[in-house]
Amino acid sequence: MKSTPAGLRCVHRSLAFLVVFSLTLVTTLHAQQPTVYSIEMAVAQGKKSVETDADITFNETTVSIVPDKASMRESAKEFAYSDIKNIDYSFAKKPMLSGGGAVATALLVGFIFALPFLFVKKKRHWAVIQTENDFAVLKLGTNNHRQVIAEFKAKGVEVSELKEEGKK
Repeated sequence: MKSTPAGLRCVHRSLAFLVVFSLTLVTTLHAQQPTVYSIEMAVAQGKKSVETDADITFNETTVSIVPDKASMRESAKEFAYSDIKNIDYSFAKKPMLSGGGAVATALLVGFIFALPFLFVKKKRHWAVIQTENDFAVLKLGTNNHRQVIAEFKAKGVEVSELKEEGKK
């Protein structure tokens, strides 16, 4: 059996180390990137609410929801995972809230905010994020609703799945 020269073995070891180091570096940098999903967010405009395209970004300690339109950027929200009291997820014609969530939302914004949702006809994936002093109503996409809910659960936030009455 032929032996390889010491110089060639050193080159092979160096190349192997470089490949392993590069793969580790790339996967570590990719894992640290925040995850972003496209959704729609209900934004209050005067006495009305409108749905606008937005991005939800999952960072290490916070989740931020930023509308795509520059004119609606003041409606952006950022919640620390530790501040989120609950998230209500529903697949319904309008966003559904748990008993406590409905009372909290009604107290925060009044009943006029909920009126536009009464006229929505098609079933959609909804998530309502609630903290002590703030909330956000999100319409999730049919392609990303599972990932968004899984991201919240992975961050330790409890997600309540609400079902329409008469449905099991």
